[in-house]
Amino acid sequence: MLQPACLDTEMYLALINHLPEAIIVVDQGGAPLFCNTAALAMLPGGIAGLGGLGNTSNYQLLDGHHRPLPPAELPVTRVLAGQSFHDEELLLVVGSPPYPCWVAVTGGPYPGSGAGAALLTLREISAAKQQGVALLQQPFHDGLTGLPNHKLFMDRLSHAMARTRDHSPEAMALLVINLNDFKTINEDLGHQIGDHLLVELGARLQAQILPKHTIARLGGDEFAVLLEDIDTSSKAIDLAEQFHVAIQQPFLPQQIYLDARIGIAIGPADYQNADAWLRDAKIAMHQIKDSSDQNWHVFDSSLRMQQDLRLKTEIDLRRALERGELRLHYQPIVTISNQEICGFEALVRWQHPTRGLLMPSEFIHIAEATGLIIPLGRWVMTEACRQMQRWTSLYPVMANFTVSVNMSSKQFSQPHLVEEIQQLLAETGFAANRLKIEITEGVLIENSNTIIEILEQIKAMGIELLVDDFGTGYSSLSYLHRFPFDCLKIDRSFIENADQDFEKLEILQSVVRLAWNLGLNVVAEGIETSRHHAQLKALRCELGQGYLFSRPLAPEAVEVMITEKIAQSLPSTPTDSES
Repeated sequence: MLQPACLDTEMYLALINHLPEAIIVVDQGGAPLFCNTAALAMLPGGIAGLGGLGNTSNYQLLDGHHRPLPPAELPVTRVLAGQSFHDEELLLVVGSPPYPCWVAVTGGPYPGSGAGAALLTLREISAAKQQGVALLQQPFHDGLTGLPNHKLFMDRLSHAMARTRDHSPEAMALLVINLNDFKTINEDLGHQIGDHLLVELGARLQAQILPKHTIARLGGDEFAVLLEDIDTSSKAIDLAEQFHVAIQQPFLPQQIYLDARIGIAIGPADYQNADAWLRDAKIAMHQIKDSSDQNWHVFDSSLRMQQDLRLKTEIDLRRALERGELRLHYQPIVTISNQEICGFEALVRWQHPTRGLLMPSEFIHIAEATGLIIPLGRWVMTEACRQMQRWTSLYPVMANFTVSVNMSSKQFSQPHLVEEIQQLLAETGFAANRLKIEITEGVLIENSNTIIEILEQIKAMGIELLVDDFGTGYSSLSYLHRFPFDCLKIDRSFIENADQDFEKLEILQSVVRLAWNLGLNVVAEGIETSRHHAQLKALRCELGQGYLFSRPLAPEAVEVMITEKIAQSLPSTPTDSES
């Protein structure tokens, strides 16, 4: 039978090990003397993360602002330094992927005898804290980071603007911060890690500003900062640089690196409301969306004009598709050896009701960004096939002429692209072997995993596939083997001054030889002089197009040209004097 003292000890240990709170006793050197079951479960790897001795722990303690505690502020360090504290709320982030939970930490001298020097307890309070915080903050604070949300930020922005109107005006700045490619992190590493990164990012940004300023999470991976009472706009730029440095520091423990773009709008003198001010900061941010050498941009009024024009162009372009305002012009493609026309490239134009005839550079990028490129591209291909079939009926000499159309990356994302092409060929009666599809190198990279099968199905229909602007994009020779191409289209930049630039000439020769070795045809763009033509002819380049032969022509002008060529080919009728 157990002695009473022994029984008491076992019962005491069993009781402590069944408590939900983590209980830790350390000696004067910080080494653990006792950890109950809850402590072992809550603190994987030991108590080094609390400031005690031991191996590296698989957790981290953050303060109420989600900032890592410095070594001097870790609980064990403080208790051994003679401090006592009760129910201090800290954020415990455990494991990889990280799991955050709030804990209430109590520490003080060890009350018993022996080698014990300090006693600490940790009690998880996540549920209670979240419930209490939610009641107070839910309408005005972000549930993940605890920062002001969009609603509260816009309210503070409006109050700041009203204050400057009522009293002496002061300079302010509004910064909008957006992470680059954060969607990839969520997709590859999971939303739990993504959320942890956002929490830490919010803490880093908040650490850079003074208490009088306001930082908020607007939503997703977008944050905003209101700087009040600044001396000059350079203060906002300086802070943007500080933000960028803070964002680029690795996020532990996964060593994840982030980058961001920052839009800055100085105010509030030029603004009537908070929405307009925030809009301009976002416009400035989007100016650097694809820039690799700039991380901030200050708004100026010309950007608003550009944005307004872009928005109006988008609205008008949607109507253009409905109202039939799009046009196709056709640039002849000739056989280099004899300059005879063998086909056309169909190039889209927009007959705008007030701005006149618009070139693709003025609207195609908007069509790409908005998804309008899909119905626009469908119209281009259908109209090109319809027009070519009509000309074939009118002019038998064009029976073997081909037509080339361009296709963008977004068009290849359509689920039934191959069926649509089959349907439009059937509806127009145009032969598949007379249709050519031009694809840029960028399209191949963006869709490399899915596009091969689509291209093979298109080629199986008899349609020719061309690499457009070859040499200006990624220029990887591997995709020429992987993808089922029939032809390379050499960009005009290699044609210009090739007769005077030895390096360009060598590149041109190499591309032509490469095409031969791979069994591909070659089309040269941008042939504008007889010297260009002679050089390409000497290189035995098969096909070409450019202003030397013809500019892109409206359908009526194509018909005039074909009629003239037919007339020139007819045998001349003897005059009366000759007879």
